[in-house]
Amino acid sequence: MDIAFGHTNMDLDCLGSLILVKKLYPGYRLVKSRLIHPAARNLYNMYQDFFDFMNPKEIEEESIENVIIVDTCTADRVKEYFSHIRNPDPSILIFDHHPTENCDILGARLEGKPFGANTSFLGKMAMDRGIPLAPEEATIALTGIYADTGRLIYENVCREDYEVAAYLLDMGASLKLVKSFLETIKEEEQIAVLHGLLRTVTRTDIQGHSILLSYMELEENIPGLAAIVEKIMDIEDPDAYFAVFCIAKTKTILLIARSQKIRIDLHELLSVYGGGGHQMAGSAKIENQEGPVFYDDFCSYLEQSLTPATRARDIMTREFRTIREEMTLMEASRFLEEADLTGVPVLNGQGELKGFLSLRDIMKGRKAEQMHSPVKAYMTRKVIASDGSISIREVERIFYRNHIGHLPIVEDNKLVGIVTRWDYLEFKKRQNSRERALKNDNSPEVTASGRG
Repeated sequence: MDIAFGHTNMDLDCLGSLILVKKLYPGYRLVKSRLIHPAARNLYNMYQDFFDFMNPKEIEEESIENVIIVDTCTADRVKEYFSHIRNPDPSILIFDHHPTENCDILGARLEGKPFGANTSFLGKMAMDRGIPLAPEEATIALTGIYADTGRLIYENVCREDYEVAAYLLDMGASLKLVKSFLETIKEEEQIAVLHGLLRTVTRTDIQGHSILLSYMELEENIPGLAAIVEKIMDIEDPDAYFAVFCIAKTKTILLIARSQKIRIDLHELLSVYGGGGHQMAGSAKIENQEGPVFYDDFCSYLEQSLTPATRARDIMTREFRTIREEMTLMEASRFLEEADLTGVPVLNGQGELKGFLSLRDIMKGRKAEQMHSPVKAYMTRKVIASDGSISIREVERIFYRNHIGHLPIVEDNKLVGIVTRWDYLEFKKRQNSRERALKNDNSPEVTASGRG
């Protein structure tokens, strides 16, 4: 017999992957985890006939020749299945979009690319092979993609995620049903937790990143905590959010994290706690620790472990032009024209920043026929400036809030650089290119040497 399964506590991306395995490998039987993630239960209950799952116990009497695993390459997350496989060393093929360096299912061949969703990788295979899907199957798969990519807006999303989503829509996927399956915050207890976290969550700057932190004690685990964390991410818009839940009934700690920056790699950060996930989303379950003690230790760990954010001084233009405040508007106008500039900082005799002169300021002087007046009579004196330590997020906020395109960087009362809109946009473009390159570098095909 040939079988396929995903990680324990199957989520929407796992189910989306499995429904596509069923189409790509029609001879394989799907095996169900004993746990269904709360966010996936409604979809599973609606479409369980399309999966036709076996229970793990049913495979005990079978000789398993080939195994396909989806959405994980970690042995601990599939041990509930292997404990029921009696014959030794079946052939194992893994399809996973998570980082592959920690694959410990030995003897397995690993295929995958760092798409936003694992379903997208298998969907690309189905699309390339021209495999038709029923509308119900397409809806299951599209729900998996939307769930793991934040409806296609997370920074781990790539072109293929969009291509596969379009293919699934062509196959008849229902966006109305997808939306209903993703709306997981409906119960009173979930809403109460959401409101409680919004009242107590704290925002702090760690290594230049805007980080949300929260700690909450619950009598028992409730469905949809990850969805609540994602909702708070949408509302507060931090660079990352780390939510710690202490569950009294089971004496466990749940750590759920979401990130909007590749630089805040949750897969790496949470691996020390035995956590799973990928760069932008992860979780960990911690046993035998006191909640407040763990929370304090974890906050200290973040202070030591987060990679510093890029600062204004890292992207500013260091070679810049300036003018003196005693220069005439006529001289300044010629200067800007020759230098092809739209504005320039104005310094006094001691080299201190005293103002900023733009083409608009010069136009005011020209209309008033005052082109021989000194620059200081028409320059903008209330200059918005900063020091070089502010983060790029804060640079962006200053540009948007004040409707400016130049941010002088001042240290020790001296102008040391300027961040322009161009500098900011070039940084974002380079950042995007680096992230794409990083994702491409993290997609090797791996073959291990035995099964763990």
